Amino acid sequence: MIIKIFKPFWSYDVQKTEDWLASMAQKGYELIRINPLTRYFYFQQVESNVANYRIVFDKVPNPSLSKGLLNFGWTKVLQSGKWVVTMNRLPLEQIRTFPDREGIVKHNKKIMYIFMGILIYLMVAFLNVILISAIAMSVSKFNHFNVFSGPYGFIPATALGLSVILCIFTVYSLITLNKTNKRITEEFLQPTKSNGQVTPLQQIILSKNEEKRLKNSGQLVMKWKPGWMYAPDRLEAWLEGMEEKGYNLYKVGKTGAAFYFIKGKPRKVCYCADLQNTADTNYFNIHMESGWACLYKSSSWTRRWVVWAQEYVPGEAKPQIYSDKLNQLKLARRIALTYSAMFLPLIIVYTYTIVINIKLSTYSNLDRLQLINMILFAILILMFGSYVSRTWLYYNRLRKHHL
Repeated sequence: MIIKIFKPFWSYDVQKTEDWLASMAQKGYELIRINPLTRYFYFQQVESNVANYRIVFDKVPNPSLSKGLLNFGWTKVLQSGKWVVTMNRLPLEQIRTFPDREGIVKHNKKIMYIFMGILIYLMVAFLNVILISAIAMSVSKFNHFNVFSGPYGFIPATALGLSVILCIFTVYSLITLNKTNKRITEEFLQPTKSNGQVTPLQQIILSKNEEKRLKNSGQLVMKWKPGWMYAPDRLEAWLEGMEEKGYNLYKVGKTGAAFYFIKGKPRKVCYCADLQNTADTNYFNIHMESGWACLYKSSSWTRRWVVWAQEYVPGEAKPQIYSDKLNQLKLARRIALTYSAMFLPLIIVYTYTIVINIKLSTYSNLDRLQLINMILFAILILMFGSYVSRTWLYYNRLRKHHL
């Protein structure tokens, strides 16, 4: 008997889909076909069995599995378009090699860029509607303007409803795809569980009771370091100094501003804060194979900060994540240009607004709201200006050091 099941958003969360396929196999339903257009999964009823599924995205037509995957029991179940479903009947703990998911991460990022463009378009269109409505109300004799009245009022009402639905779907897609990419990347960066002892440069997991016990005993210390990404070399020097004092980095808070240390033994550790536009699994694997440990990675899907660490013996040469000085300068320049592009347009807009308000004050007194806005804009100009200047000072420090 063949059954079909509708899964419209199965590709948004491939890990959840894999678990679902494994549960279907345990119930005696084996996957035989996927229709990429109708989003239907077709199953054939067989004997109940245990299977581990992995879904990959490959642009190569009819890709074959590598010899290493075949040796570990992986088989190709089917291919639907560029989606490939693989299966392994070995217990999960016996599997040492898994299919590469880098294609899924890149595919999701492309979709996210498309959805981001749609969201920006909808926001701009919404603002234009508000502006046009305000203008229409100002010129209306009755001081009101209703586009939903009249025989054709259903047209703008329908357009508004569809726009709201599309906006909700776009936001949902962005959030779901970002979470999926984050989980896929973390498959290669699973923290090491511990009983409370610090293992060198590995991100360990402590229970809340263990953390509370260490905090009460003074063994777990938290330090704030907000805004470190505008001068990452200062963060690296600070972390290395903390390690020399015997404060071993335990974890970094989700926002990247809080650093947690466990009092241990002094050690020599080299830290590197790296900014990547596309921090994919290959990027992490290359550095981890070179002996670097990933202690923090930001959750942004456009640009990602990663903090790397590597212990070394005193007297030996300090390890460098980028051996080429030119690469270090390029990284510092990219950081400065990135934050300049983010904050300089805002600084210009806020400065222009303040200048306009000052000119208007010569004709009439400013009200309290305008004065508050001017003060807030001035504070933001100073704040954003400090961010930009700190990144360029960081670049100049590196350039003077390497030249």
